[in-house]
Amino acid sequence: MAGDNEGPRIRVILVEPESGGNIGSVARAMKNFDLDELWLVNPKARIDESARAIASHAVDVLEGSKIAGTLEEAIGDASLAIGTTSKPSFGRSNLRRVALAPDELARRLRGARGTVALIFGRESIGLTNEEVERCDCIVSIPASGEYPVLNVAAAAAIIFYEIRKASLGKWPQRRIAGRDIKRRLERQFLILAELAGIPSHRAELASRALRNVLSRSLATEREASLLLGVLRKASERALGGRRRV
Repeated sequence: MAGDNEGPRIRVILVEPESGGNIGSVARAMKNFDLDELWLVNPKARIDESARAIASHAVDVLEGSKIAGTLEEAIGDASLAIGTTSKPSFGRSNLRRVALAPDELARRLRGARGTVALIFGRESIGLTNEEVERCDCIVSIPASGEYPVLNVAAAAAIIFYEIRKASLGKWPQRRIAGRDIKRRLERQFLILAELAGIPSHRAELASRALRNVLSRSLATEREASLLLGVLRKASERALGGRRRV
């Protein structure tokens, strides 16, 4: 968080934004809550005079924004990628859309170090299932059941506010496990599942559940490293001392 030593660095990502006005509105909300890193993925709208007018005193956020061709490029070195959706899942089978509320996310980010990417989808259709799959976890605002879809700038402002509010005060510092070590942990988990004879479709679901647990708990680098070591040793034992990864 720009200008805040008690929280993570927040990277705001807009996927294929369709309105210059909404880009300006998100930039203004970012400025309100001391955020300054904005990425636009394959934007369908330009940063025009309308966007600048709506951004008002946040024109510097607009001018400092970066353009990316893909979501992966925008996420880059972020330790955690958090997608946003108005359609969380309450079913047991759809593990991808098990969502946190903004205040719950904010509490878990307190004292965290590293870069967190907050990803907002298109004004028309939001994020695709494939884009949700690239996220470590999902946040959803508990809005009206009859009309839960908020304007992207309004949704962004609510989430920014909750993160800002939760960051105030002194909190123990901890570094979030990076995406690389979490992906290695998932791969090692799948290797162990294969060695245990777990069917591949069930192993993939369990791996997704593991990702959800690690992401929603904001596992630290130390915690992820310890887990990776245990899984690796278990795999080696199953392979008679040989290492697959």
